[in-house]
Amino acid sequence: MKVHVEHRLLPLPFGQVYDTLKQRITDHGFLLLHEIDTQAIVAKHGISIPPLRQLLFFEPQYIAQIMAGDPLAINDIPLKLVLQEVDANTTQLSFKNPVDSLQDYGLDPAMAKELLERVQALVAL
Repeated sequence: MKVHVEHRLLPLPFGQVYDTLKQRITDHGFLLLHEIDTQAIVAKHGISIPPLRQLLFFEPQYIAQIMAGDPLAINDIPLKLVLQEVDANTTQLSFKNPVDSLQDYGLDPAMAKELLERVQALVAL
């Protein structure tokens, strides 16, 4: 398992976690840029998996700092929450820790720390 991916099992149904986090992304000042319904995509190819969604989001104010520091860091944004149904009453939530994933770009560590704190606040269920 990658060390810079944070994950937790939530004792909540997938739909509840999905609806809550989707709303909390915008409530916490982020833009919800895109949603990937992995379950629906693979179903088109005859593959059946439990519900799996990826929510891509970011805060525009950080883009100028990232571009000024190292434009290659764009490869590690936007931020993403991955939600996976484990069973009817359990959902796995995971996301990259921006402190770890952005550290090799020479960006301001305070910015990455702030991003991590903001993501942790929005996923605190």
